[in-house]
Amino acid sequence: MTYSADQVLAMAPDAAAAKAGLGQANPARWSGCGRNEQALWGECRGSGQRPYRTQAALDDGATNCSCPSRKSPCKHALGLLLLDAGGAIPAGSPPGWVSEWLAARAVRSARAASRTRRDRSEGPADPQAAERRAASREQKVDAGVAEMRRWLSDLVRSGLGAAQSQPWDWWDQHARRMIDAQARGLAGQVRRMAAIAATAGQRTDWPDRLTDQIGSAQLLCEAWTRRDSLPPATAQAVRVRLGFSVSAEDVVLSGERICDNWAVLGQRLGDDPNLRSLQQWLYGERTGAVVTYLAFAAGTQQLPPGLQAGRRTEATVALYPGTRPPRVLIAARDGRSEQLGPIPGDASWEAALNRVADCLSEDPWADVIPLAVRGVTVLPSERWLLRDSSGRALPVAGTAAARWALLALSGGRPVDVAGEWDGFGFTPQAAALAGQPARLLTGWQA
Repeated sequence: MTYSADQVLAMAPDAAAAKAGLGQANPARWSGCGRNEQALWGECRGSGQRPYRTQAALDDGATNCSCPSRKSPCKHALGLLLLDAGGAIPAGSPPGWVSEWLAARAVRSARAASRTRRDRSEGPADPQAAERRAASREQKVDAGVAEMRRWLSDLVRSGLGAAQSQPWDWWDQHARRMIDAQARGLAGQVRRMAAIAATAGQRTDWPDRLTDQIGSAQLLCEAWTRRDSLPPATAQAVRVRLGFSVSAEDVVLSGERICDNWAVLGQRLGDDPNLRSLQQWLYGERTGAVVTYLAFAAGTQQLPPGLQAGRRTEATVALYPGTRPPRVLIAARDGRSEQLGPIPGDASWEAALNRVADCLSEDPWADVIPLAVRGVTVLPSERWLLRDSSGRALPVAGTAAARWALLALSGGRPVDVAGEWDGFGFTPQAAALAGQPARLLTGWQA
C-alpha cells in the first residue's frame, strides 16, 4: 500500500517532527531507495560520514532508522514515507539490512502471538483474585456513579447560566474524581460539558447541547444502576461507555470479523498535543456494514494510519463489543487500494434517521453516527440546509470549507453525501454527483 502525505504527517509525534520530515522529503538527500509489497527503504545523507539507513513497514506503518533521534517515527522515516506518497520510490529488492529487520519483526510477532495464545489457554493464574479485582472495580464505579448523580442534580438545580460561568478547573476537578472512581467514561462526559459551556460566546445552541450532554450522563448513571435488567447489547454498551475496556489482543483473537472492500468516506484527526487521534468511517461495499476505526497515540507514540482515506481497500476488521456503530481493529489488509465508487446512501433523510434510531436503541450514548443520503440539494443561506427529494431538510454543520466545497461540487444539482449526524446538524465529509465516484470534501484525498 501507499500512505498519503496527510496520513504520513498524522504519524508524526509532534509538529516539529512533521516540519522536519517535510524537509527530508527531498530526493537529492536520498540514495538506494526502493520498495516492495512489504516495506520501503533508503539511505539519507546526514551530518555524519555514513548515511542513515531508514526503513518502513507498509502493513502497519512501523519504522526504523539508524539515526540517534528518540522520536518515532523520526524525521528521516517521515521523509521517506513522504517521498513514497509522491511516487518517488521505485520498486526493487530489499538489501540485507532491510531483510534482517523484516525477519526480526516477523519473529517478534510470532512470539507475541504465541504468548497470547498460551496465556489464553492457561487462563488467569488466580481466578479468584481476578474476581476480587473485578468486584472491587465495580464497587468503585458504584461510588463514582452515586457521586455523579448528586453532582448532576446540583448542576441542574443551579442552572445552565451558573454552569457556563464556571472555570475549567471546576469541571476538571470533578472529572478527575470520576477517573479516581475508575469511571473514565463519566470523566469524558464532564469534560465534554465543559467544552460546550466554553462555546457560550460563539454559538447560540450551547444551552441545548449542554442539556443534551447532561441528560446523556444522567442516563448513563441510571443505566448502570439497572444494568442487570437491560438487554445484553445495551448492558455491554453501558460498560464500554463507562470505561470498562476490552483489550486489542482479545479483539484480534476473538472479535467478530468482517472481510469486505472498505470505502473510507470520512476521517477526522485530533491534534491534542497530549493525545493525538484518528477516526475513520468505513463503509463495506459487499456487506453494507458501517463501522468506525479509532486510534490514539500519546507522546512520541506512532499513530496507526488506518486505511487510505478517500479510497477503498480490501481488508478484514475485528469488531469491539458494545458500541454502535461498531468500533473495529484492522486485522488484515490488502496493500492495494482503488478509487472510491458511488456513495451507498439511503433515498431520504427519513430512512437515514431510522438507522440512527436503530443505533440509539442499543447504544443511546453514541454521540455521532454516520449517515449517507442520495439526491440532496444544497441550500446556502444564513443557516445552510440539505434538502432531500421529499422536501425534508437537515441543517449543515462542519467547516465553511467543507460547505463551500460541497456547493461547488454540486453546481446546484442534487448530490449524494456521506457524513456525521450528532443530533443537531449533519457534517458532510464526502460527496458525489449521482452515480459518480465519491470524493472527500476537505483534505486526505488520495
